Amino acid sequence: MILAARSCTVLGEGEQLRLDAVSVEVGQGEIHAVVGPNGAGKSTLMGILSGMQKVDSGSVEFSSRPIRDLNVRELARARSVLGQDLAVSFGFTVAEVVAWGRAPWRGTDQMKEDQNAIEWAMQVAHVTSLRERRINQLSGGERKRVHIARVIAQDCPLNFFDEPDSDLDLIGTNELGATLRSLNEIGRTLLVSSHNLSWVSALATHVILMGDHKIVGRGPTKEILTTQLLSQAYGKTINVQWSSDASGREIAVCTSN
Repeated sequence: MILAARSCTVLGEGEQLRLDAVSVEVGQGEIHAVVGPNGAGKSTLMGILSGMQKVDSGSVEFSSRPIRDLNVRELARARSVLGQDLAVSFGFTVAEVVAWGRAPWRGTDQMKEDQNAIEWAMQVAHVTSLRERRINQLSGGERKRVHIARVIAQDCPLNFFDEPDSDLDLIGTNELGATLRSLNEIGRTLLVSSHNLSWVSALATHVILMGDHKIVGRGPTKEILTTQLLSQAYGKTINVQWSSDASGREIAVCTSN
């Protein structure tokens, strides 16, 4: 088990409940999709699992070690995070932004891999042709791909992607899916939040389904993306039909009455 949360509760301003005693287990090499309606607690869950946010009660462990015991550099070498706020105020080049991902390895033997890691990340994220462009001159989708490359270049065993498909068109979303599968194939464990149920159904090995600040269901993808559980989480009937996409992967087609 690479990551586990045990009975974690998070309170917001005014003691408002944001997570209610949630427990999660993530195995090495798995892809977990975090899904659910707006306000269900997806980003808060991603925050505590990545160590970006503290819990009010409960515990989070990375490789059986309390995540609170990891210092900033240890945490940056253990996991990489693509958040939703990707603003960059100055006109750094794409190559410079991707290189930020190598900062945790400064002063270590891994520094000798910096350039290879940066080049590979840009290639996998399809931004090599943009390397000399200024990031503040790119479209929203292009900027998103640059930050995905930065996360990849960080070269961590555990990768978090909070709504990475937002700002991407159909082709960009398909390319993102291929990118994430490539990372998983080389052994990286991924947690991906998204509102696109069909997209994650063909990507994830497991699903964490959130509803009203709790986990409605967690487990293998096809066991969780069901009419019964999705309807419970979203508070309305969600019909689910499974079919195969052009690549032969099973995909859930979800519709609401």
